[in-house]
Order: sequence, then structure tokens, then C-alpha cells
Amino acid sequence: MLSVKSILKPLQFFVKSLPKWFLTIILGILFIFSIQYFKIEIFYKEKNIPFSGDYFYNPYNDFSQNTLKANFHTHSKENKRKDQNVQSARNVYDHYKNQGYDIISLSNYQMISTDTTTNNYIPVYEHGYNIFKSHQLVLNSTKVTYFDFSLLQNYDTQQQVINKLRLKGGLIALAHPGLFGAYNEKTMKYLKGYDFIEVLNNYNVSESVWDAALTSGYPAWILADDDCHDISRPNLSFNNWTRIGAKGQSNEEIILSLKKGCHYGVRNLNHTEENYLDSCIVAENEISVYFQTKADKITFVSDNGLIRKEFNNVASAVYNISQQDSYVRIEAQNGDQLIYLNPIIRYNGYQLTYNNGFALINTTATFLFRILVILYSVSILVLILLMNGIKVRPERTFSSIVKSKPWELRT
Repeated sequence: MLSVKSILKPLQFFVKSLPKWFLTIILGILFIFSIQYFKIEIFYKEKNIPFSGDYFYNPYNDFSQNTLKANFHTHSKENKRKDQNVQSARNVYDHYKNQGYDIISLSNYQMISTDTTTNNYIPVYEHGYNIFKSHQLVLNSTKVTYFDFSLLQNYDTQQQVINKLRLKGGLIALAHPGLFGAYNEKTMKYLKGYDFIEVLNNYNVSESVWDAALTSGYPAWILADDDCHDISRPNLSFNNWTRIGAKGQSNEEIILSLKKGCHYGVRNLNHTEENYLDSCIVAENEISVYFQTKADKITFVSDNGLIRKEFNNVASAVYNISQQDSYVRIEAQNGDQLIYLNPIIRYNGYQLTYNNGFALINTTATFLFRILVILYSVSILVLILLMNGIKVRPERTFSSIVKSKPWELRT
């Protein structure tokens, strides 16, 4: 039977065989990253309340058939050499506009870009620099937030980041949630304060994350984007897009439609558009959906992503909402093209019943966790000093940390 000593002995030998300078660098990096967690906040885990009521919110009540084709997630890269400047901002804009896109937003990391050649530009930036890609798209904000946690991410860190982003204004989308498991189904039961989930992205389709949020009672609207980093590669552009049914083409009207969920997502890796939404009508408990041409399949999906009903080779379909359905969303397929509509949501007839405020901070748990972070950081710092032959006076080390008051809650 293996003992603790027998397991630790080879590990101890391995550590001792490493150069002192290398261990110092590794420990130094861990210490620097640990400093970020001095300001961590622990939140009460209050589950979202499932949708309920005798009325149904239909995001397509004001849907305009003159839709705008949009991509909110793509990147530019400016190089000094002109022959390598394929991914310049101007080239990216032209690349998409030449393919019939009405709205193309650059979403460079921690940087807001503008396009002065159009009056309906939606400023976007991609927030986040953590290793597990727990990123967010921030739409229509004028200020960038740099607050993030580089290493470990869980519900508490993600909620805290969302709260910080909301302080600067704009609409928040959870970017590529399925990539590296950045956002999982369990977390979506509690997470609050965001507006969209990027369900369709070059890297994954995140239906399960979306359905987890909707089933929990959080009305997250869809976004569909390429997340293209290289327009010279044909397979990275024109795969996913958002169709917006705005009444006009101004920035204000587009943002209003997005807030209401009056848009839908499309995915086709062949880059073609085979079908369009004509209208979606809700009368009492009956949903009627119409597309401009016949769809190979129209599917009605409800709680937990369960398929309620399917229709084949039709341009329209009707579904009677049952008492078991807290929401119903619609998918339409034409060959390789998939259309995802935003959900029809059960509600009280006045407002969608969900907590759009800030999650409540658990001050006791936050204080205790910050103490653990302090102890962890001090241990690493002491180990670095001892390894390098520097004597440590514990009382001074502790007093310097106490003076910094890391337990105080700051927002």
C-alpha cells in the first residue's frame, strides 16, 4: 500500500533537482497571480427563479422583416509591414461588408474600436485575459474594464467580473461559453447581470449552456458570431451571424431590438443563407412561426433542451404551449443552415421576473476566503525568501499585510 511518504519522496527529489532560479520564477509568478485574489468577493448562491405566469413574452412582437445582418465578434491586427497587414481594421470591415453584412464590430481584447464610415456602428470589445477563456463581449460601452482573475475561475469570480462590467455600462454577452468549459450548466443556475449568450461561435455551439440558463429562469438572448482572427482563412469567416429585426438602422434602434431579443442567430459553414424568419406570433398559448421558404425541419424546444415537437418540409408550424413549458424556443434547418430563435417566455404580463440586479455579497465568506489567500501568498513569499537565503522576520511580514487591509470590501 502506498504511503504519503512514498508518494512525496519522488516529488521532493524532482523539486530539489530543479535549479533554484527556476523555482524562484515559478513561485514568483504564483505569488503575483495570487495578489489578484486579495479583492475576491464571495456571493450568496441564490438560484434564478424559473419563468412562471399565465402570459407569454414574445420578443418578435415588433419584428421587422428588413433585418440587419450583424457580426459582433471579430478581431483586427495592425502590423508594421504593409505586406503583412491583412488583418487591419479597414480590411476586416470591407471583408464583411462586401459579403452583405450591415453591422460589423471589431471586438479586440480590452480595446474599443470605431468605424467612422457608418452611423450604425456598435462598439464592442472582448473582456478577459484568463487562461480558461472565461471571456465576455461588451456591446455599446464607452469605457473598458480591466478587472479580471487570470487563473482560477468559478461562479464567484465570474459574477464579480460581470458586476464590474455593468458599472461601466453597455450590454454583456458571455463569449464562447463552451470553449474550455468556461461557463458550465451548473453555474448558469446562479449567474446574473448579463444580457446574451454567444450560442453560435466558430469554436462551438453552446445550446446546453443556453438551455441551462433559460431553464433556471434567466432570459438570456442569443448572439451568433464568427470570432474570426484571420480573414485570409476562408473557413473562419461568414459562418455565424445575427439577424436583427430593428425598426430602423440607427445605433439606438439596434440596441433597443437587441435588448428586447428581437433578433435571431444563424449558422451555416457553407456561408450561404437559405432561409429567413418571416414572423413569430403568440396568441394565448399558441405559437405560430413562419419562414420565407420551406424548412427541412422546424423544431420546438423547451425546458432542459427537450424537443417538444418537430415538423418536416414546412414553411410554418404551430405549437400549443403546455403547462410544463416555462419557455419555448424554435430551431429551423435548411440543409447545413441552422436558425435559432430567441425563446418565448412565460411571465406575469408586466415584466420578466428575474433578478437583473447585483448578486448579494456574503461578507463572512468573503472575509474568510481573503484570509486564506493572504496565508497562501505569505507562504509563497516566505518560501521564496528562504530559498534565496534571506532571513524572514514574521512579525514584520504580517504587520505589512495587515496595514494593506485586504479584507475590506471594495467595489
